Amino acid sequence: MDHHQKIIRASAAALILAISLRLFGGGILNPLAAVLQKSAVQSFLIYLQTGRVVRHPQPETAPPEQTLPPTEATKPTIPHATRPEELQKPGFSSEDLELLSVLYRCDYRPDLEPLMAAPLNWDLTGDAPTVLIIHTHATESYTKSPGEDYEETVSYRTLDDRYNMVSIGAEVARVLTAGGVSVLHDGGYHDYPSYNGSYANARMTIQEYLRQYPSIQLVLDIHRDASDGSDGSQLSTSATVGGQPSSQLLVMVGTDAQGNYHPNWQTNLALALKLSAQLERADPGVTRPVTLRGERFNTDLTAGSLLIEVGAAGDTHSQAILAANALARGILALAKGTQ
Repeated sequence: MDHHQKIIRASAAALILAISLRLFGGGILNPLAAVLQKSAVQSFLIYLQTGRVVRHPQPETAPPEQTLPPTEATKPTIPHATRPEELQKPGFSSEDLELLSVLYRCDYRPDLEPLMAAPLNWDLTGDAPTVLIIHTHATESYTKSPGEDYEETVSYRTLDDRYNMVSIGAEVARVLTAGGVSVLHDGGYHDYPSYNGSYANARMTIQEYLRQYPSIQLVLDIHRDASDGSDGSQLSTSATVGGQPSSQLLVMVGTDAQGNYHPNWQTNLALALKLSAQLERADPGVTRPVTLRGERFNTDLTAGSLLIEVGAAGDTHSQAILAANALARGILALAKGTQ
């Protein structure tokens, strides 16, 4: 954003604030407050202040707004979200560690048993936003299926929000919203037009959301994995969700192993262990090993920050959508905390 655009947005935001204050003084607080609660108005105000595009998910009765209907051959049957009145607090113990595995890609070897058993004290339900979904690499996409015709910027990357990571985040947001969780979904590109600086760009976005919404308790940075084989093939993952082929989910936890400040990494690891165990309870085999890394990946900004890789470039978009649905249902199971 250039300096001129910043001045225009700041002036517009100031004008709206001034008008609001004048109207408040005129005794029409309640009608104005009702208008300001409209999601479209909130999105516009955020755009004026930050230039970010915020997507407010639709109710459960609406289809995912950014996902085109797949062909009949690939169309997945999406499980329903848990309703708010059905949410309960699950319990975890050291025995649940047998449901998952942990991959250490740094020198740390923490004691996992107390982390798994520690209670999760939060409540993601309510009116105020409690979950932020962003995409450091929003343009990442998957292997095309028959009937998927979209333009790629480079191989396995696209600006088409129907098939890149924005669509995956939209499915997670949709299911969480249907379960009574208020979600902010940032659909901005932090990796385009330049891939370099993606994490620095995403960091500024997260910090701005946390400043505006101190109610946020969970930050999800949703990616997909990628690795080229010696024969030119792309890494693919395989699981079953609801009896249908699905991608797998990888929960990544950043640490301070490389010397960067990160006071929250063990809290995040405790959450990652519980979430992975819950995912395995519901859909055995849907997770890859929880991965502990030396880098921070911006997960130091708040307790409750995770980087999630939904499948890999060798997977199809419909497989990734099923995995995203499973991820959201796993989060919903933890929405009221744990015993």
